[in-house]
Amino acid sequence: MAATQVLPRAGAWAGAGRRRDEGRSFHEWRRHRLWVPPLVGALLGASLGIFFVSPGAPVVRGLSGAAWSATPAEARSMLSTVLGVSLTSLSIVLSLSMLVVQNAAGQYSPRLLRLYLHSAGIRVVIPVFIATSVFCLVAAHEFGLVAQVGRVPRPALALAMWLLVVCEGALVFQVLQTLQLMRVENLVRRVRVDTLAVARGLEPLRAEDVRVPGTSGSRAEDGASGSSVADLDGPGASGSRTAASWPLRAVGSGFIVAVDARALLAVATARGLVVHLERAVGEPVVRGEQVGWVVSGTWGQAAGREETAALVSRAIRLGRWRDEARDVSLGVRQLVDVATRALSPGINDPYTAVEALDQLTFLLRELGSMHLGPRVLPDGAGTPRVFLRSPSLRDHLEQVTEPVLRYGATEPSVMLRLLRLLATVARDAREDADRGAARAQLHDLRTTSEHAVVRHHAEALEHALQGAPWPPLPAIGF
Repeated sequence: MAATQVLPRAGAWAGAGRRRDEGRSFHEWRRHRLWVPPLVGALLGASLGIFFVSPGAPVVRGLSGAAWSATPAEARSMLSTVLGVSLTSLSIVLSLSMLVVQNAAGQYSPRLLRLYLHSAGIRVVIPVFIATSVFCLVAAHEFGLVAQVGRVPRPALALAMWLLVVCEGALVFQVLQTLQLMRVENLVRRVRVDTLAVARGLEPLRAEDVRVPGTSGSRAEDGASGSSVADLDGPGASGSRTAASWPLRAVGSGFIVAVDARALLAVATARGLVVHLERAVGEPVVRGEQVGWVVSGTWGQAAGREETAALVSRAIRLGRWRDEARDVSLGVRQLVDVATRALSPGINDPYTAVEALDQLTFLLRELGSMHLGPRVLPDGAGTPRVFLRSPSLRDHLEQVTEPVLRYGATEPSVMLRLLRLLATVARDAREDADRGAARAQLHDLRTTSEHAVVRHHAEALEHALQGAPWPPLPAIGF
């Protein structure tokens, strides 16, 4: 009887979670369909072209002061001129954008192309030009069907002039924005700001999670994580597979772009399950691959597993690529890519690597004040029902330090910035384990570095972590 009472409420919860997830899915679908804004612009331009060639009397009277007097032939000639100017301006916008995109992909990282794909130049400027061009084409066609041959006010010509002014303003805006994105300082800062916004958006989702001290989410520390979770009550809460557990397999191939934790919790609560998901957002999975396991309760018979697996799989959304809207690690990886690409022998640009590390320092400091690592979601009675893997601050720290040390160990300015990053995390991170990991890496760099300046600065930073004044950056680090 209790189960029958839980099911409707859990079903409603899952339905609400799916509705919210579907709303986000539509937003993300629209973001990744670059043809949607141009299509909207074309439809808007066509509608305006049909309406303003032969508008109603109230529109003509309202625009009598702005409407130009012309014959249909003169109107078609003027619209052809506006069309030529708009197409020429559009070609300038596209040519400039392609050059900048090619330069950014080759010099910094192909991952940064998303900054251009989702910029105002793609979302706003190009649709404005397309709307103007389609408007001129449709209006010119409609003027060919007009029976009046005299000179009368033509509101379509006034609108064409206004659209031309908007296009030229959009051209200037696009050129200025493109020039700003050519600066590496703006690029890496934009990545940091976007990544931090994603992390802050995910932070409220952890408000009702069970606090699990000492867990990091790192695969290397599964033993420690399991022992911590073992203290929680509930079936399968220890993280170990039992005789009543069965594997959870991926229903397709791709990247995990989102996990609807509330929908998983609703299913687990209604059916008396404990769901363990071993794959984090951003990881690739192959169809049929085991991505976790389910500890069965009263619904654990084989007859109900297929239905349960289908419900659980709906909460795990796959995509063709990693989606920065939910993936904090992707933003960290993009900044690391910029740093390592700049340190390659073909580019040899330590300043760009320094800029990327500065932004990583700002980012990791902010991430250190948030709740990271694995998630544990309880039901209404406090029993842990859903266990999700998520990167911890230590994972992000390792994601930064290992590639930078591999390619930049011989560059003192880069190593000094890396030391500052480690010291900042060791000073400001909220978790003792994260601070300890950063201190350990800082000590290792001090003992293994071949540069005296790097060793001395690392020693000064270690003293600062013990209460001494924070040391200034050596001159070679500027």
